[in-house]
Amino acid sequence: MSETNPSIEESAWYIVYTKPRAEKKLSELLKKYHLENYLPIRKERKKWTDRFKWIHVPVLPSYIFVKIVFWRDKNKVLQLPGSHHFVFHKGQPATVSQDDLDILELGLQKYADSLTTSPESVLEKGKRVRIIGGAYVGKTMEVIEIKNKTKVILRIPEINTAFVYQVNVGDLAWEELII
Repeated sequence: MSETNPSIEESAWYIVYTKPRAEKKLSELLKKYHLENYLPIRKERKKWTDRFKWIHVPVLPSYIFVKIVFWRDKNKVLQLPGSHHFVFHKGQPATVSQDDLDILELGLQKYADSLTTSPESVLEKGKRVRIIGGAYVGKTMEVIEIKNKTKVILRIPEINTAFVYQVNVGDLAWEELII
C-alpha cells in the first residue's frame, strides 16, 4: 500500500467505492470496457424462509479494486453506473499493492470458510512476521495465536479493514521480524 502516487503513466491498483450492492455489476462493466479489476467474492450459505441457498457475496461490500493509470482512466471508471468515488488516503488516491491482493486471493482460495473481516481498530496488536513455510511463504503479516489455531491478518488501512484467516499452526512456519 503506497502512500505516494505512482508516476503519471504507471498503472496501479486503486480502490473504488461503489453504490450499495453494485459491486458485481460494476465488475462486469469494467471487464466489458477492458479495465482490469478485482472483486474478492466468497460463497456463503444463506437461510431463506423455506430453504438454505449458497450465494456469492463480495468480501468487502461497496469496494472494488481497479488497475488503471489514475489520471488517465479515473473518469472512465467514475462514469460507469454503480461507481461512486475513489478512496483517498492522506490526500492521495489510495493504492493497494499486487502482493496484498495476492495474499487476499490466496486466503480466499485456501481459507474462505474461516475468513472474517472487521474494522482494524478492534484488532489486538500482534507480531509482524515473515512466513517461511506453508501457503503464505514469503509474505509478511501480523499474527495472533489462539490455542491450536493462528489468526493471520492482512490489513488494508486505506479502507480501515483487516482480513483474518484462521489457519492451523502446523500449516505455517515463520520468523519474527524485529522492527
